[in-house]
Amino acid sequence: MTQGGESLLDWVFKFVNFAVLVGILIKFAGKPLKDYLRNRHDTIKAKIDEANKTVQEAEALKAQYERKLSQLDEEVEAFKKAVIEEAEKEKQKIMNEANEFASRIREQARIAYEQELKDAMSAIKEEIARLTMERAEKLIAERLTKSDHNRMVGDFIEKLRSLN
Repeated sequence: MTQGGESLLDWVFKFVNFAVLVGILIKFAGKPLKDYLRNRHDTIKAKIDEANKTVQEAEALKAQYERKLSQLDEEVEAFKKAVIEEAEKEKQKIMNEANEFASRIREQARIAYEQELKDAMSAIKEEIARLTMERAEKLIAERLTKSDHNRMVGDFIEKLRSLN
């Protein structure tokens, strides 16, 4: 063609030149380039597989934690219930111990009362006996005459003689 435009031959020459360049690159750089690309492909594939595995593990952990969170309310309620039951048992135990203690105190007070009552009754009986004896002695001294006294002494001596 003309000077300003390129001829078909120039285009063919450029195409052949490019084809030779590509051929040389494939001949000398093809194997290393192919190995590099394959290694790169394998590395990327391994990383993608590892990332997928990590994602699956993370999803499994997420599901596990979601289950635990959903059960957490139930566990908290069960714990509250257990604590309340334990507190009730402890309360009942303390109440039973307090009632037993109060019963023992009442029993001790009753025994002490009975003992005090016996002691007071004994003291009253002793006082009554003493007063009775004093009054009886006084009455006897007032009413007993000398002749009554002599007669009683004689009767007593007779009874002693009859026993021997």
